[in-house]
Amino acid sequence: MNIKRVATGIGAVVCLVLAVLFVLLAVDIGRWSDAMAADDVRYRAEPESEDLWQPETVVPFGAAKRVLGTGDDVAFREAVRALRLARLDAGITSDPELALRRGEARARLQQVAGEDSDLSRRSRAMNLIGVIGFDSSLTEARDQAAFIADAVAAFQTAIELDPDNRDAKANLELALQRGRTIQPTESGGGPNPSPGGSGAKGAGAGDPGSGY
Repeated sequence: MNIKRVATGIGAVVCLVLAVLFVLLAVDIGRWSDAMAADDVRYRAEPESEDLWQPETVVPFGAAKRVLGTGDDVAFREAVRALRLARLDAGITSDPELALRRGEARARLQQVAGEDSDLSRRSRAMNLIGVIGFDSSLTEARDQAAFIADAVAAFQTAIELDPDNRDAKANLELALQRGRTIQPTESGGGPNPSPGGSGAKGAGAGDPGSGY
């Protein structure tokens, strides 16, 4: 009889703990939903903020994030943010911090392009990788043909992933036009370098979760 009472008591405690966890998980899910919307707005004004899309939660191990499946959404937003902070519009720069940011942005975008479960997001990430290559063809005095070739390949992959990606199609046309103006030389440079030139359409200027 005592064993039955103990078992019943343990079962009641377990049920209570589970009920509390479900309530806390529901609270965390609400916080995540609110944070995604609010931080998308905050990003536009304060992209340098370090705590974007990182709500405080109660249940450990990122349970709410996994339940919502927001990992890919956050990864894409962070990649776009990294690209914006990389300041491609600044052209050639000797600032080591910007160089690191540009490398980080490319790495994040490549991860999204290779791992995201959403083909549309993978396509948008590839488009932005192409933007980085296109921008390099404008701002670097050497290897312009190689940069534009990488950009063309990235834009083509973006279109293969999402045939409706109009920005990638427009950027591919621009890249092909630029490629026809570049005559590779033995040193890898090309004529008419344009330091400080602007990149392809939408270079790091879009909002997380939106098109480019």
